[in-house]
Amino acid sequence: MANADTQAFTKADWAQCMEGVKQQDKKSFALVFTHFSPRLKQFAYRHMGNEQIAMEIVQEAMATVWQKSALFDGSKSSLSTWIYTIARNLCFDTLRKQKGREAHIHSEDIWPNDYCPPDMVEHYSPETELLKKQVVKYLDLLPEPQRKVVQAVYLEELPHQQVADMFDIPLGTVKSRLRLAVEKLRSSIEADTL
Repeated sequence: MANADTQAFTKADWAQCMEGVKQQDKKSFALVFTHFSPRLKQFAYRHMGNEQIAMEIVQEAMATVWQKSALFDGSKSSLSTWIYTIARNLCFDTLRKQKGREAHIHSEDIWPNDYCPPDMVEHYSPETELLKKQVVKYLDLLPEPQRKVVQAVYLEELPHQQVADMFDIPLGTVKSRLRLAVEKLRSSIEADTL
């Protein structure tokens, strides 16, 4: 397993790898760290919009994986689901601590997380791809200012501040356009799935 290609790892391979981590095996942990760190950084950056904070969340998440490896139960969830849950909770804790900041809009606002079976998180977040397909499908229903912001944030994955600079509008306007677009998209998607 030492020089294994982690891209091809199955749920069982990761469970076996975590057995090594539980025994404090540094090589097993190195595999987990090397595989998940870049993915978690991308995940945390999307939630936080700040590279430094994203890096801190990755470090904290991976430290938690090492220290609390005994809590991982491969029969209950895949390793990726467990790790992303740790990272997501850290993101939310961090956001809660940043009082006074406007609430962020996440993909969950459009598409509830329980829609996607947790083990589908295996190959970084297919619900994001599903969300993109849904957003593209209904994009034309949005007024142009909202459509441009949604395209930049959800499809091009640009941070809110960059979108504000790009369209020369205040950050608050980006957020309110997103909020309005999310409401319209959500009702369109729900109407279609009835």
